[in-house]
Amino acid sequence: MKIIPLLFCMTAAIVVSMPAIAETTTDTVHASIEKALNESAVAWTAGDLKTFMQLYENSPTVRYINPKGVTVGYDAIQSMYAARFHNGNGASMGQLSLQLIDVKEVGPQYAFVIGRYSLKPATGDTVSGITTLLFHKVGKQWLIVVDHTS
Repeated sequence: MKIIPLLFCMTAAIVVSMPAIAETTTDTVHASIEKALNESAVAWTAGDLKTFMQLYENSPTVRYINPKGVTVGYDAIQSMYAARFHNGNGASMGQLSLQLIDVKEVGPQYAFVIGRYSLKPATGDTVSGITTLLFHKVGKQWLIVVDHTS
């Protein structure tokens, strides 16, 4: 009969600790994605297209969506950015910063992210807007598979 109270206590301990485990996982995902976005912003500011593109999954199905349309495929996205980076000559594209607003895990390998970007070009007014990103966890890296920037 002593086994039933013991099983009850063990079950209660697991149930009570589950929210803490979930919160720790979410915090880790948030921190990992925030770090990756910050590294990408530093690369953008430095005019380093190769490093900037490392945040995107190198896949023919990765998508970039903006008011001009949808660009599909890693190579197509890289080409689109290369035109902005003055054909990769290392010129700064301005000071980019990103602020995470929300990170929601969508299963163990995906996360949906809402953020705000701010881009201060060397000349002209600062541009800012909202971005929604779908990240895919590949190994230990979180990579963008869908980028919707407005």
